[in-house]
Amino acid sequence: MKVIFITREGYNLSGARVRCYNFARALRKYGIDTEVFSFADSLGAKYGEKESEMPFRDKVAYNIKALKILLKKEKGSVFFMQRLNYHTVAPFIASLVSRNKFVFDCDDWNIRENPEYRLGFYPSSKMEFLTRRMAACSNICIAASLFLKDYLSRFNSRVYYIPTGVDTESFKPNGSLSDETRIVFSWVGTVYHKEMSENIKFILDCFLMLADKYSNIYLDLAGEGKYFYETSVYLKDHRHKDRVIINDWILPDKIPDHLSRIDIGLLPLTQETRFNKAKSPTKLFEYMAMAKPTVSSNIGEASCIIKNGYNGFLAKTKERFMEDMERLIRDPDLRKDMACKARKTVEEKYSLDVLTKQLSEILKTV
Repeated sequence: MKVIFITREGYNLSGARVRCYNFARALRKYGIDTEVFSFADSLGAKYGEKESEMPFRDKVAYNIKALKILLKKEKGSVFFMQRLNYHTVAPFIASLVSRNKFVFDCDDWNIRENPEYRLGFYPSSKMEFLTRRMAACSNICIAASLFLKDYLSRFNSRVYYIPTGVDTESFKPNGSLSDETRIVFSWVGTVYHKEMSENIKFILDCFLMLADKYSNIYLDLAGEGKYFYETSVYLKDHRHKDRVIINDWILPDKIPDHLSRIDIGLLPLTQETRFNKAKSPTKLFEYMAMAKPTVSSNIGEASCIIKNGYNGFLAKTKERFMEDMERLIRDPDLRKDMACKARKTVEEKYSLDVLTKQLSEILKTV
C-alpha cells in the first residue's frame, strides 16, 4: 500500500509539516509506503502569506504540472488530500482517471463564517459548496477537530477524528532547570488576518496589567504576518515594552529549543467563530509536550484537550485568563505539577506515535 500526501503548503507551515511530512514518516513504521507531494516544496509554488501574490494563471499552471506527475504514480496509490484549495484540482482529476482512492484531510475552516443557503440548500460560499462535494466524493474523511468531524459527517458516513498532535521525541523537556526568579510567558503563531491580531492584543493587555504587579515576568512573542508586525506599534509608548520580546518567525526545527526557554504557554482566542472552533491547536500540543503549563481560551478544541485546573487552564473571560496567569506566576509547585500532567496527556493521547497507529488502521480500510 502506498499513500501520497498532497499539500499546497511547504514544510515550514504546520498543516504540511505535521499532517503530511510527519505522518508520512511515521506511517512507514507500519509497513505503509508514503510520499509527500507539496506544491510549494516540489513545484516551487508560493505559500503562506505570499500565496495571495500568485495569479490565477500560475495556479492553473501548477495544477497542470501536478496532474502530469500524479498520473504517472503507481496504480492503487491512495491520495491523501490535505485541505481543500486550488491544489485539489490536479489530484482529484488524477484520481478519477487512474481510479485512486481519495482521502480528504480537513484541519481548518477556510469557508465564510456564516454562509447563506439559497432555496434552503445552495450556499452563498463557493468554498462551502466545494467542501461538501469533496467530502461526499472522498472514500473517507479525516477531521482534525471534533467540530470538523461533526460538520463533515453530514456529507460522508466515514469520517474519523485524528487531531494534529505532536512528535513527542522532538518536543520533550530537556531537563534544564528554569530560572525561578524570571517567568516567561510565550505565544507563537502566524497573524495573516486582522481578526488574529485581536488575539495578540488580548495577550498584551493581560500581560501588561500583570506587569504592574510583578517585576519578574516577561512576554515572548514569535511569529510572522502583516498584522504580527504591528505589535511593536501597539507597544510603542507602553512603560513595560522592555519586558516584551518580539521574535521573527522561528523555523519549525528550532521551536523545541525556543520553547525550552519559556515557562508558560498562552493560547487566547477572542472570538467564538467557526474558524476558531475548527482549528486543531498545534501550539497547545507543543507546549504540553515540552511540559509547559498553559492558559487557553475556553473555545474550540482546547476545551476537549484541557481538563481545567489539571493539565492546563481554560478561561472564558479576560479576567479569568489573567487570574489563571497570576496563579501560575505565584505558585511554582502548581506550574510543575500541571506541566507533568500536560506531558502525560500528550504521551497517552496526542503523540505522533499514538495518532499514526490510529491513522494506519484507518488507511488500511480504504
